[in-house]
Amino acid sequence: MNENMIYLDNASTTRPSEAAVQAMLKAAQCFGNPSSLHGLGLEAEKLVEESRKAIADKLGVESKNILFTSGGTEANNTAIFGVANARHKIGKKLVTSTIEHPSVLEAFRHLESEGFTVEYIDADRDGLLDLDMLYDFLDEETTLVSIMHVNNETGVIQPMEKIREIITEKAPYAHFHTDCVQSFGKIEVNPKRLGADMVTVSSHKIHGFKGTGALYVSDARMLRPILFGGEQQGELRPGTENVAGILAFAAAAREAISDNSKIISLRSKMRERLLRIPDTIINGSDAHNSGSVLNVSFLGIKAEILLHALEAKGVYVSTGSACSSHRPQPSHVLTAMGLDKKAIEGAIRISFDYTTTEEEVMRAAEIIEEEVASVRRYM
Repeated sequence: MNENMIYLDNASTTRPSEAAVQAMLKAAQCFGNPSSLHGLGLEAEKLVEESRKAIADKLGVESKNILFTSGGTEANNTAIFGVANARHKIGKKLVTSTIEHPSVLEAFRHLESEGFTVEYIDADRDGLLDLDMLYDFLDEETTLVSIMHVNNETGVIQPMEKIREIITEKAPYAHFHTDCVQSFGKIEVNPKRLGADMVTVSSHKIHGFKGTGALYVSDARMLRPILFGGEQQGELRPGTENVAGILAFAAAAREAISDNSKIISLRSKMRERLLRIPDTIINGSDAHNSGSVLNVSFLGIKAEILLHALEAKGVYVSTGSACSSHRPQPSHVLTAMGLDKKAIEGAIRISFDYTTTEEEVMRAAEIIEEEVASVRRYM
């Protein structure tokens, strides 16, 4: 690994913390199955339950309401399919937005093929959702609303409390799920304050390891399981728990800081510096940004070419969601926001973390300016 690299792709994944690594090693020593009745199994179960409490404490909820999963994708699918299957006799109308993560959008598209009606809320040029559309879509047949808290491509925060108010007024039988993968551990995430019935979080976005996530569920009765085969976690998520991943997740969560003032400052400095480059556009609201993401378009270039040019200089960014980076189609988020083709083609995502330094940001900005100019000369 290049020790001099400048890593600005934290929305894709973060570097595991030392605490997370040590938790992994601890789990390797306590290798028992948490479902076993002997001493090793009971010790593993105790560590899992301590970790469950750590995640619950960070969210301000009770431990019994936390389901561990294999990551954000499984947690999102569990929430969406779980509610749809449990409530289909009440109503088959579901609401989401056009700028959700693929693990949400693809789940809803599958449900459409199963006979559910799905309404998609549009976003404006700032990446904020049209709440008038939400109001118009909702009715007593609506059983689920799923809206992302912080967008993974733009960093824009949606007004969750206002969304909850509209749901309460218009759709009294609907459950509210929010994907908080990009907000948990970066800004405050409290399901009760957000008004959310279900919240998705993920380990590797906060310096834990890949392969572990969690779903907060306010009441287990709202869900039907999507996996079958065991009695673990109240049969809502059967299967032997990933003890090492769960312990590392808890260790990372204990260290997570929900004060985003530092990353807001870093984003602001990078934004100001990059706007000196001609034909540069910032995508998404600055006023409603978590600070963790800066999405910027350099007109007249192809983002993929710039990405590899930057990598050669030790600067790591991305072109959008890591879960869809191998797909040939343009960003569905930027498309939904109404950006034109040139702006979408030239868009990169720069994502910050509390380990990012101002020196790294300033150096990266210089390199980006140099490489944008270089790429443009050959386009």
